[in-house]
Amino acid sequence: MKTARRPSTLVKALFKVPVWMYQAHLGFLFFGSLIVIVHRGRKSGNRYVTGLEMIDRRDDELFVLSLWGAKSDWYRNIEANGVDELWDGTKRTGASFRVVASDEAFGILSKTEKAHKRLVRFFWPRMYPGYDFTDESRRALADSGVIVAFTAS
Repeated sequence: MKTARRPSTLVKALFKVPVWMYQAHLGFLFFGSLIVIVHRGRKSGNRYVTGLEMIDRRDDELFVLSLWGAKSDWYRNIEANGVDELWDGTKRTGASFRVVASDEAFGILSKTEKAHKRLVRFFWPRMYPGYDFTDESRRALADSGVIVAFTAS
């Protein structure tokens, strides 16, 4: 499935607000809907801190939808170098991750659509042009490998 174009400078700045709040130890204000990962650049080796929205939480796994798919810098960085830290609320730990398999991703997408109808209806068609809330569209998104599960270690 085709993803939206890369984020503008303004959108990138807005995405940094959660990171700043976590760095000020105010992550608990997000009520468990956002996490932050610390990772290394795949080419530069520089340290990056990225805020991500959780779409599901199951047992000790936190599920995130990569808005720009496998083209996201954080996504490519963790595939190359792993995750240095996971910040969840007030906890900061090491973490492992896995890309969620298609069938499991399909179920998570369905559950998220039902639980967060308004947000999903607004954002997903903008992030994934052509997404129309049908099973075919959901399957295409699930097959694209855009859901990542993080586990604190």
